[in-house]
Amino acid sequence: MPKAPVNSAVQGDSALPGLEKRAYVHTLSLRLTSEQYRRLRKFVTTHEDRTDQRVTHQAVLEAALADYLDRHRG
Repeated sequence: MPKAPVNSAVQGDSALPGLEKRAYVHTLSLRLTSEQYRRLRKFVTTHEDRTDQRVTHQAVLEAALADYLDRHRG
């Protein structure tokens, strides 16, 4: 089954906003354990199946970082 267009952010279980064009200036590598990567892949797959909208690992990690920084006043 073809996937819907890629979206750029995840907010809870709701539908995702449209893809935003961004001018990225920095690159960050993230090392994950096998279990962390498996959970990330499972989350993305479950989210896509539930919403019929694509989401990237980049979008999930950006949303997680924004949430963390917001909660810690960063």
